[in-house]
Amino acid sequence: MTDVLVLGSGVAGLSAAVRARAAGLSVAVVTKGELGWSATRYAQGGVAAALFEDDDSPELHGSDTLAAGGGLCDPDAVRVLAAEGPARVRELMELGAHFDRVDGDGELARAREGGHSVARVVHAGGDATGAEIERTLVHAVRRAGAGVLEGTLVTDLLVEDRRVVGVAALDIAGRPVELRATHVVVATGGAGQCYAVTTNPALSTGDGIAMAMRAGIAVADLEFMQFHPTALHNPTMPRPLLSEALRGEGAILRDEQGEPFMRGEHPLADLAPRDVVAKAISRRLNDRGLDHLWLDATGIERFPERFPTIWGACRAVGLDPTRDWLPVAPAAHYLSGGICTDLDGASTRPGLWACGEAACSGVHGANRLASNSLLEGLVFAARAVEAIVHGKDGPDATGVLRGVAFDATPAPVSPLVTAGDAPIRDELQRVMTRDAGVLRSAASLEDARRALARLVPSDVEEANLLSVGTALVRAAAARRESRGTHTRSDYPEPSSEFLGRLVSVGEGAPELVPLPVASAETAR
Repeated sequence: MTDVLVLGSGVAGLSAAVRARAAGLSVAVVTKGELGWSATRYAQGGVAAALFEDDDSPELHGSDTLAAGGGLCDPDAVRVLAAEGPARVRELMELGAHFDRVDGDGELARAREGGHSVARVVHAGGDATGAEIERTLVHAVRRAGAGVLEGTLVTDLLVEDRRVVGVAALDIAGRPVELRATHVVVATGGAGQCYAVTTNPALSTGDGIAMAMRAGIAVADLEFMQFHPTALHNPTMPRPLLSEALRGEGAILRDEQGEPFMRGEHPLADLAPRDVVAKAISRRLNDRGLDHLWLDATGIERFPERFPTIWGACRAVGLDPTRDWLPVAPAAHYLSGGICTDLDGASTRPGLWACGEAACSGVHGANRLASNSLLEGLVFAARAVEAIVHGKDGPDATGVLRGVAFDATPAPVSPLVTAGDAPIRDELQRVMTRDAGVLRSAASLEDARRALARLVPSDVEEANLLSVGTALVRAAAARRESRGTHTRSDYPEPSSEFLGRLVSVGEGAPELVPLPVASAETAR
């Protein structure tokens, strides 16, 4: 029996493991790949935090986050993120993370990205922030003496007397095992592999969210899949990401005629929030029968030094960003929803906690502000472990869980079905991309529902993708409006009727939970 079983080895999971070990708890980290290989390592832009007091503050960072979230952010969760974020970033640096400096050992370098009022995004290796954070935390986990189970695929949560008591899994040899723990922390990341064009690695199959749904645990905001507007249009998969920081440094989006077009879309022009930019590009692609537009980054000075990862990706396909416009198109990037949690990361079942992209903490609302994802993992992983250390054992009516009914009676657990004879991932991805992508309608979502209902998965990851994809389509059909990353061509405007969170339990229809008046509770 382990005190804390951490599922996932990205920024959220590894942060939780390091903090739990520092508190003297026994910890095991379970990852289906190798430790150090997660979606975190692909993150380019950096970490957004109010570290610079001359022109920034947690209040301003929080205001930018709320503005990007389309009215669906939980204000208390946002205050927690913005207020506690700087301390978590400084702790990361104390663990050995090396962020870029203006002049060698001088002050931290910072960049501005879409939706941010000021430059507050700190980065490492130019555009290799995720890789540096992953390196730092992997080293810290090994130094702390946490147990690590690599190549272990968790298949389901173990629930006894309405409490999560561990997980069922397949070990590295494919043998079924049970791993029991007092507390299970789900940090399994998102579900970008639901889509044919994605910036996510192959392991992003929504495992934790799907397991939670099968266990009758509340999930929400699954309709809000964020599409990064500027993935490099190239057969490479996952698609190389052209960081928003490029536009922060002056890169300009141009249409097929070479005309800049974002100034007519939003007051922030090329630095508009991601959902605005992705929709602007997608409309032009659809209306004009195109498969890409252009990002003109030729005006950026010292491109190879400032963005070495992007430089390498472009040069690998024969492009020179200092001379060539770069072909871009939106790609599935980040799931803003997930397992419903309170302000401490507790889910609707005692014993289960969630943080990072697998969680619906309320900080992202209908659209994640750029570079808030790594910060969310740092902040809410820390809060979950601190709550465990202080003896918390179940959820409170805070954050997203205000207004969400806690588990009074056990929900029936859906079986894990893997009876198919042939892989279905490619077909599922085609369906989701075509019918539940950046632009949606009642007709396209009904087509998606019917197509997904005919699919039978052949393995656990496909079963999880099918579960999450089906729930996403169900929520998107229920939200008859356009808001944030969710755009309905048949309901093109936001509606006050849907100013709430669509919460699903098991396979039931999503229920709209109105946003409550913000409580006075913030960070402890």
